[in-house]
Amino acid sequence: MPRKTDPKNLERVLDTAAELFLTEGYDAATMQQLADRLGLHKSSLYHYVGGKEELLEQLTGAAQEIAEKDLELAESQPENGFLTAVGLAIDQTLSDVGRVSLVLRQKPGTPAGDAVVARRRAYDRRLSKLIEKDQKAGTIRSDLHPLLLARLTMGMVAWLVEWYHPKRTRFEAEQIRDSAMAMVTNGLKAPKT
Repeated sequence: MPRKTDPKNLERVLDTAAELFLTEGYDAATMQQLADRLGLHKSSLYHYVGGKEELLEQLTGAAQEIAEKDLELAESQPENGFLTAVGLAIDQTLSDVGRVSLVLRQKPGTPAGDAVVARRRAYDRRLSKLIEKDQKAGTIRSDLHPLLLARLTMGMVAWLVEWYHPKRTRFEAEQIRDSAMAMVTNGLKAPKT
């Protein structure tokens, strides 16, 4: 069990772990590599976390908590909650690629993977309810199945983790967000009669 430590130091460990897992892959990354990147002895890492699995749980849990709070905000909107949710998901993905990629890459079969996948599925269901609400309000086409639309749209957002890196991608985050939102909005608006 990790000891109580300075939250700033823990955040540095978590940020570095997220970047390491993004570049090396979770399975290939080691605690020694993390210690080297932090300039610490490997044993010092255990003052912050109990091990790699705990790092994974903390990183994915934090990312999913942000996504769920953003979804709550979108659900509170009187209309266009789905578009609000998509915009917030894009923002989170672009600003925290490492943590979001860990969430998206988890598969069932391990305790951490099962927990992440269950939360992702619950998110999809809530998002589809937002789509249904907007379809009833006439702001989104009603000929598209809400759950399918949620998954297709979030698939586009999820793909960002495969190619976006703030220092190496030729497109600025704002340009990516604006382009994605324009594509989603123009393809989803109900035709005017």
